[in-house]
Amino acid sequence: MTAASSSELLKSMAEKLLLPEPDFLTMKQAVEGMYEMFKAITGISCENMNDQDIMLPKGKAISPVAAAHCLLEMKRTTVFLRGIKCAIDSKLQANRRVEILYAGCGPYATLVTPLLSFYTSEQVRVTLLDINPVSIKAAETLIVSLGFEGYVADYILADASTYQVDKPYDIVISETMQSGLKKEPQVAIMQNLIPQCNANTIFIPERITIDAYLKKRGIWQEDQLIEEGGKTTHICELFSVSKTRLEAASYRKIVDMPQSLIGPYDLLLYTTIKVFGEEVLSLNDCSLNLPLRYYEFRDGYPKSIEFWYRQTSKPKIESKVLDYTTNY
Repeated sequence: MTAASSSELLKSMAEKLLLPEPDFLTMKQAVEGMYEMFKAITGISCENMNDQDIMLPKGKAISPVAAAHCLLEMKRTTVFLRGIKCAIDSKLQANRRVEILYAGCGPYATLVTPLLSFYTSEQVRVTLLDINPVSIKAAETLIVSLGFEGYVADYILADASTYQVDKPYDIVISETMQSGLKKEPQVAIMQNLIPQCNANTIFIPERITIDAYLKKRGIWQEDQLIEEGGKTTHICELFSVSKTRLEAASYRKIVDMPQSLIGPYDLLLYTTIKVFGEEVLSLNDCSLNLPLRYYEFRDGYPKSIEFWYRQTSKPKIESKVLDYTTNY
């Protein structure tokens, strides 16, 4: 297959994801088709689990195989591609090229590659950055094989959490996270790159929010369900990370529990990701939005809990009980 025919096939798959409301089967077929194409070109396959993550001072850079696997999370890929295309379109102007920095691009540059054929190389230019040399090499191989080399300004091997930006960008993309902002350096990358950009630069995702919820658990007596569970109650927003919320001190909050909890409850943390505009990933849309359980409440439970975000080589949300109560 020629570069031109491959890029046209890729565009047709991307078009399916950009439909107003793509259904499950449409999304599944499109992302699986992209994966098979990218795998064949780069040799990076999800079945090969021999590569290694890279441990950095501010979080884990996942391996090329793990990064490749992210493509197969169809809702995640769909919402990011839709949001990024909207961001590019919002920046398009006559006689002016949109400059994009993609930090943590992985081996497929998944969030940009499928969109390139919607534009000319005079409209869009991308700088691809990753800490892993295998990913950078694979991304370059993919770009060249698809005939997109004219769209790429540079391939940079660097740590995005410390990289010094050397030119202005209209859009900066970095999706280097897990649910609850644990393990990976998403926050550190945002704190490093955003202050180096101008006020009009779009950072994607625009906002990441962590909320606390209580979920009622069912009460059983042996094999008999005595009381139905499943009800969830929003407690509060713990914190959000965005262009205007980058200070580590703001990622700390004391949460007071309701005064009349009877029966078993779980305290869960939900992660919501606003990609751009109306494109949002919320509860259970993908692995980034899986709820995290922090406490199980029964007859006695924490009355107030302090939460904060710890930024080390293994970043995560931590907590401690400040006050305790009982329902005896």
